[in-house]
Amino acid sequence: MSELTQLIERFRSRRILVVGDFMLDEYIFGAVERISPEAPVPVVEERQVNRVPGGAGNVVTNLRSLQSMVTACGVIGRDTDGSRLADRMKETGMQDSDLLLLELEERPTTRKTRIIAGNQQVCRLDREDRSPLPDPARHRLLSMLEEQVKRSDAVILSDYDKGVVLPDVIEKTVTLAKAKGIPVTVDPQVTHFAQYRNVFILTPNHHEAGRFLGRKLISDDEVEHGGREIIERLQCDHILITRGEKGMSLISPDRVRHVPTVAREVFDVTGAGDTVISLLTLALAAGADLDLAVELSNFGAGIVVGRIGAATLQPSDLYGFQRGVV
Repeated sequence: MSELTQLIERFRSRRILVVGDFMLDEYIFGAVERISPEAPVPVVEERQVNRVPGGAGNVVTNLRSLQSMVTACGVIGRDTDGSRLADRMKETGMQDSDLLLLELEERPTTRKTRIIAGNQQVCRLDREDRSPLPDPARHRLLSMLEEQVKRSDAVILSDYDKGVVLPDVIEKTVTLAKAKGIPVTVDPQVTHFAQYRNVFILTPNHHEAGRFLGRKLISDDEVEHGGREIIERLQCDHILITRGEKGMSLISPDRVRHVPTVAREVFDVTGAGDTVISLLTLALAAGADLDLAVELSNFGAGIVVGRIGAATLQPSDLYGFQRGVV
């Protein structure tokens, strides 16, 4: 059995804790036959509705598709959307004990509704409360982290600026993870960038990293210098900056590695960032060194951008990977 096969086989025995903003992505598909008499806007006749986990929920979906065990830690509303989200996540094979989603009466489940007609998105409707979690819920979340980090092999912080990934949540997660010797990986939100101190690795795209620094990061040199500045300011171990058609750049305190993209065709970049952090974290948890984990996540991202929609990977998709071949 090859080393790659052994690594992939270990995926199913690893448990990843996903902490963050769970939401419901709703897609309403329809057709436009006329313009509204009430205003100069199209009338969309609804034909089909699809609902899937979004935000941190899509990270969970990616991990479950790769056969990992997953614990989801966050909040939802005590509402229909919250029930729908939990049900969709259970459809991936998760048990009730894996879904540590606090149900809050006063806070709706975050829902993003996209209305699509003729393969075009007509509009998006967001239902959310982005205020910081109230203290009782925050204390319950911190208490859950105390127990769940101990039984996990890695932690992903999936931050969409919906009030869950707060400074004390980040600090508590990092402290507990370091005590156990497991990595904390972060898909960052620009508005919270300065809060991700002492994590193992950040995975921003070059736009997000550039906005944090207040300048564009386009060339290899700009990305390298920007990455080093972020590491110095946040005292994180590494940063992996994704760069679209230019691939990704791994910056560490003592070295830089630019990894070209392996994507041959790009149809849809939806969810590519979730694929990167899911596969990167799972590979690390399964015993891969950082270079291998980065190469494997780059390979996986190259596959999903060649598919339509927020695609996920199966373990069988990874057997075509060859280390060092790009």
